[in-house]
Amino acid sequence: MNENVLEEKKDRFVEVSIVTTSGSYPGNGFDRVPAHQKIHIQLDQAAKDLKIADTRGWLATVNGRELNINASYLENGLEDQIEIDFGPREGGGGYA
Repeated sequence: MNENVLEEKKDRFVEVSIVTTSGSYPGNGFDRVPAHQKIHIQLDQAAKDLKIADTRGWLATVNGRELNINASYLENGLEDQIEIDFGPREGGGGYA
């Protein structure tokens, strides 16, 4: 890969907003973060800022598609402006 292509990938950014049942992070607009950053970093910051005690088992989705939060935005095929829905996995229902 030529050096210019590597430099271009390194300098790419995305704008991210995270929506939870406790509110949105950031409060207004989007955060600009490196596109190669792992998604869980921003989710952890959102949980801390929104004072969410436990997000174990939560699901992060974009347009209904589940994200691999241990991969980067680029590895998840995300670019430009992204709104991530982050919340508990919905139960399966059934009979009591």
